[in-house]
Amino acid sequence: MEIYALKGLNGEVNIIDTFQSVIWNMQFFDVSDFELVVPGTADNFALLTKGTLLVRSTDISVDPEDPTKVTYKNVMRIQDRNLTFDIEDGWILTLTGPGLKKIVGQRIVWQQTNLSGTVENAIRQVITENIISPSDPARVIPDFTLAPAKGYTDQIEAQLFSENIADWLVNTCELYGYGWDVYISAGKYVFEIAKGTDRTYDQNVVTPVVFSMEYDNMIAAGYQEIAEETFNAALIGGEGDGTDQITETIGTASGIDRSEGYIDASSVSSNGEIITLETYKQMLQAYGASEMVKKQDKQQLSGEINHNGLYKLNEDYFLGDIVQIRSQYYDAKTRIIELIYSEDENGSVTLPTFGAWQEDE
Repeated sequence: MEIYALKGLNGEVNIIDTFQSVIWNMQFFDVSDFELVVPGTADNFALLTKGTLLVRSTDISVDPEDPTKVTYKNVMRIQDRNLTFDIEDGWILTLTGPGLKKIVGQRIVWQQTNLSGTVENAIRQVITENIISPSDPARVIPDFTLAPAKGYTDQIEAQLFSENIADWLVNTCELYGYGWDVYISAGKYVFEIAKGTDRTYDQNVVTPVVFSMEYDNMIAAGYQEIAEETFNAALIGGEGDGTDQITETIGTASGIDRSEGYIDASSVSSNGEIITLETYKQMLQAYGASEMVKKQDKQQLSGEINHNGLYKLNEDYFLGDIVQIRSQYYDAKTRIIELIYSEDENGSVTLPTFGAWQEDE
């Protein structure tokens, strides 16, 4: 694998001839990041400056019908540089930074915005009003575009004001099971959301993908439960004081299994009763759901996949897909939420992280 440095969306592409190690951390819900360690030569120091975009050779594709249309996926952006020297290795330049998705986090929701309808359209509205065509021209990110809509039908009622857009996207997409990405194609930034493909036994559209020690396609595995300061039922407090406060509840757990909490949603405004009470309560429910997802018990699987096995990454399964995991302890379906690619003098490996999982009956 080779790494290239991009100077702008249509700028010169420079190959990075030599590197000591690289980590490419690709996220489905969150913002990706990277670390690249290269010789600290004068050429590298001059080329690899803050803001320079980096892309792996495996993430570059050319449209066969239009060779001028080049697409760069999993693009990273240099943010921090650390130049060090020791007698054994000489000068070493370590580069770190976020994925291209981070540029969305350079904007906040500038005005109070009420969202009603599909989640997909709500996301596209927020991006359009704050990045593509905001009322203040200074807020425009040039050459930022939306990929074609997918037609997802999940519904949302929400109110936003001052949220960092990247943070809001992470929370919203995790709640609804959407991934999001920003990549470069034909000289433009492209924003896209996707759901991933269900490759479990619950469907019969595509061939299931099953990882298991038994099938010799999983080299290592781990399971973690996190249940600190969580609750599964909540009182959501909206506008008003005392007995006049508008409240809603969320969560269906009962008895000894019920753990309660309070969610302050007083920032959700009814706009002086312009919004109906029913719609306002739906907004409280949506706000409560997005907050309570942070308070849920977490189950997470991790593992090292045998890439010489039956399934090939980016052919049989992709980041964001839902796959089947089997062991003597569980038979679960889970989403691939992260792929960490690392390469050094010992070779290369790609480690997946699986998200919240549901055990099959």
